[in-house]
Amino acid sequence: MAEIATSGLRDQGRLDEASNYVIWKARMSFLLDEHALKTYVDSVVVVPTDANLLKKYRVRMAKAKRMILDGVKDHVIYHIASRGTAKEMWDAFSTLYQGSSEQWKRYLEKKLRYAQMQKGERVDPFLMMLQETHDELSGVGSTPQDSELVRLALNFVSDVWQVFVQSILGKATLPNWDEM
Repeated sequence: MAEIATSGLRDQGRLDEASNYVIWKARMSFLLDEHALKTYVDSVVVVPTDANLLKKYRVRMAKAKRMILDGVKDHVIYHIASRGTAKEMWDAFSTLYQGSSEQWKRYLEKKLRYAQMQKGERVDPFLMMLQETHDELSGVGSTPQDSELVRLALNFVSDVWQVFVQSILGKATLPNWDEM
């Protein structure tokens, strides 16, 4: 196996706090899986007694731990520095941030519910913000229906766009956006 020097995550993708834990976890899971190291965070790997297998185990465990360390920002390392295995490191983050992800989910749902287009704001940045919030919610396991997203977008546009909204709402059936 080729030497793994870094986690492959950009600085922005490294674990910083609860707000990016779910996305970090997904990225890190794929990365560990790509290097055939995911087993070391998913389950307790029995330490082999055979000398050759023990050497392989230690190398692979060290690589998994290094990838996790490389995937977090410096101020987060103290949460895992004393952990002996990659699984213990992984579980420490889960314990630390899993509850926070529920709070983050509620924050995002509230952000989506109260989103409002600012006077003078263009439509595309507003819709992009709605889409990004939708995507972040999907990342924490709460995916609003597309119809809910459309309703939010139509309800919260500025007064300038109300004529457009009324013309859409005045139709008996809305167009099927997937076919357009």
